[in-house]
Amino acid sequence: MYNIHPEIRLWGMGGLTISGFVLPPRKSVLVSLAGPFVGIPVAIAVMVLRPWLPAGDPIGVTAGDLIFVNLWWGILNLLPIAGLDGGSIATNLFVLAMDQRGRAPGQAVVGLCSVVIAIGAVLIGFVYLAVVIVFFGFFNPEPYLALWRIAGGGTRGPRVSGVPWPRPQPRAEARTDAKSGDGRGRERGRERSVAMAAAESRRAFGEAYAETLTGDVGEASALDLDELERRPGPLLPDVIGMVSRRDDPAVASRLATETDPLAVLGIVARIVESGRVLQLLVALRREETGDRTVALLKLQVGLHSLGRFEDSLAAASILGRAGGARSAVLEARSAARTGDCKRTAAALERAVALGPIRLSDGALGDIARLGPDKQVAEALARLRSSFLVN
Repeated sequence: MYNIHPEIRLWGMGGLTISGFVLPPRKSVLVSLAGPFVGIPVAIAVMVLRPWLPAGDPIGVTAGDLIFVNLWWGILNLLPIAGLDGGSIATNLFVLAMDQRGRAPGQAVVGLCSVVIAIGAVLIGFVYLAVVIVFFGFFNPEPYLALWRIAGGGTRGPRVSGVPWPRPQPRAEARTDAKSGDGRGRERGRERSVAMAAAESRRAFGEAYAETLTGDVGEASALDLDELERRPGPLLPDVIGMVSRRDDPAVASRLATETDPLAVLGIVARIVESGRVLQLLVALRREETGDRTVALLKLQVGLHSLGRFEDSLAAASILGRAGGARSAVLEARSAARTGDCKRTAAALERAVALGPIRLSDGALGDIARLGPDKQVAEALARLRSSFLVN
């Protein structure tokens, strides 16, 4: 229904559904409810039919397994436990009620419920449930970290020197609809600020990846953008472990060496989901290896494609002139999406100095969102002139 084509990998203690993208809260709740709302009615149907089924192997045993898997695992999956659908539903309900301000308290509630349920499971002898909660906690530490921060008075973590904290991500759709008083439009703007639609974000990432990292706008076709839209991102358990351990240097190194574009996008998406963008920027700012520039470029592209324009600008600030003309153009695109005419013009001027470079249709479209601006228009004219001369 939402144009996302996930895959299921069997590993660890069960199945992992991978889509590679974060859905807006309302859609995420519906997708999380879809599994139990199918499985539980199946279990009830088997329970109704079971008295008329033959007892013993194989039909009787199969019926019992169908009831156990669909009913009890469905109920378990709806509990507000970190890493299960119930935890995701609880967090997203807070976001729906309080906007993005509700994410932290929602995660804290999930963390608290997970601890209470685990203790209760041990007390009643259901040790397996406690083991499941601990296991998923290693891969989904965010609710417990949110609970710890709230219990300890709350901290915002380290600040990258010279890089401002990201402001709420403004979107052109939300601003336009707010002026017209269209409540439904504002809701669409809020949803799109969480993550772009799967097909749109993959294509946007493929175009920006080719433009920024291959050095040729025309090479975007070599990535097969249609195929990028369809193919699920690869499972990256090593990245999940690195992010869970908060091993930012290892994540930065993995990002620099990854060659699969969808894997790069998956790494950036995981970093965003874990709320560790600023911490990774701190690690990359301190890093002096040759891989630092590549990792920052990939991070800048991924953040821009996922709609995290302020974070993309922070990555561009660390790169500076080391990122080259293409990083400067991407910085101008992110600045344009936030409505910052001054920074857009300054980034384009830097691209002129580092060029020559030809702007893609995507870049022109992003910059056009600003509307008429004298400084931006003059910088664009110089950029085009520089490219034509060369």
